[in-house]
Amino acid sequence: MPGDLVAAVELLGEVFDRRKIRYALLGGLATILRGRPRFTQDIDVLLDVPQVALPGLLGELMHRGFTLDVATVLREFVHEHMTAFRFGVVRIDWLKPVLPLYDHALSAATSLTWTEGHTLRVLAPEGLIVTKMVAFRPQDQEDIRTLLAANRRDIDVDLIRREWAAVAEGEDGRTRWLNEELSAMVAG
Repeated sequence: MPGDLVAAVELLGEVFDRRKIRYALLGGLATILRGRPRFTQDIDVLLDVPQVALPGLLGELMHRGFTLDVATVLREFVHEHMTAFRFGVVRIDWLKPVLPLYDHALSAATSLTWTEGHTLRVLAPEGLIVTKMVAFRPQDQEDIRTLLAANRRDIDVDLIRREWAAVAEGEDGRTRWLNEELSAMVAG
């Protein structure tokens, strides 16, 4: 993995842990950690941080080498529930857990060993799958298949179905696709 990506992940984890901020990786990097290797150039973080703590957090990240505009990040994260900034060449995307499924996924996240001396909170496979169902791009669909295959012995199919059903109204095509993938995993 590129050096900037490793450094950014380790710095974010250290800062979040020290400040006792609820966070978990999601997206491609989490899929790598919970499934199989694939290429990714960004870091996606589900982050539950009080608005009052954001300026201090952002100031510390800038001090540690992250490139961001505090006013822009504050505005986007508070009002749009997502924001992005950089560490070297690495894009960092933050997502606020505004939907219950994101909060549930964040609560179920666990710590995984990243490198020697570094652990990171990562969404459980079920949480990753449901969040990827929301985005549902071709890469997300491939990641879901990867996660199902890599975690087939331990995955909670009923939890995935429950969490997805809570937001799936009007998403019949996605629901059908998910049910087919889950059935194929169970049958395989």
